[in-house]
Amino acid sequence: MIQKIWMNLKKVSLILFAILLVNVFVGNISITNTLNDVAYAQETNPNIDPQASEILQNMSYFLGSKDQYTFKAEIMFDQLINSNRKIQYSAEEKVYMKKNGNLTIEYVSDLGGYKLWFEEGKATILELPTNLFSIATLPATIDQALKKLKEKYNFTPALSDLLFINTYRVLTAKVQSGGYFGTSKVYGVRCDHLAFVQQDIDWQIWIESGKRQIPRKLVITYKNLPGSPQFIAILRDWVIDKPITNFAFKADIPNLNQRTEMAEILNKPRINLGSVRSSGSNF
Repeated sequence: MIQKIWMNLKKVSLILFAILLVNVFVGNISITNTLNDVAYAQETNPNIDPQASEILQNMSYFLGSKDQYTFKAEIMFDQLINSNRKIQYSAEEKVYMKKNGNLTIEYVSDLGGYKLWFEEGKATILELPTNLFSIATLPATIDQALKKLKEKYNFTPALSDLLFINTYRVLTAKVQSGGYFGTSKVYGVRCDHLAFVQQDIDWQIWIESGKRQIPRKLVITYKNLPGSPQFIAILRDWVIDKPITNFAFKADIPNLNQRTEMAEILNKPRINLGSVRSSGSNF
């Protein structure tokens, strides 16, 4: 009799313990979801249409969650001649990035360009075609290094807005309004089309629909400049989470090149385009 009572008590105890676990689990989910909702609300710019905001946020989450990625870009940009005449030029860009602090950007245009290597807090830039180069110490993280380049040298590498951990925050910091404009294809890939307004620029972005929420096209219009010149980039050849050889981040400076100050290279207008963080005053 006593043994039977003991067995029943054990069963009741197990049932109560199971109920407790379920409550704790559900409670944790509820708490986690609440925290996520709060974080999402904090990140959302109230000036942006909710649908557009969600799509841009999802792109930010997707890129921010990746340890490394590479992409290429085909670029067209306008250059002002005599302050009121636009001439269009072309450029190509390659980006290699590891979130642990390695970054290489190769930007080559009809008007010149640069190669930028960043590794372990050291930035090396090679100007093309002059082959002048410079070396500077920057903060060790990519986010802080890019911020320092802008603060100290007024330099924002093309498409560098897409290299931050929180792309959404960077892209929307100055946005006054934004909206969703349906779907369209970029080189055969179906994308969601978003458009945004800032004080000095308007910009549009096309983000791949589906599981890989990556940017496929970016257009920046410098509306306060004569003729409203544009920067247009088609982003392709994305490689996500596949190992990038360390050789890609090693500076390749020929022995005959001349070293100069970083500001002498970075203050040149022709290499300071293609970022929503820049007003385009360097045209």
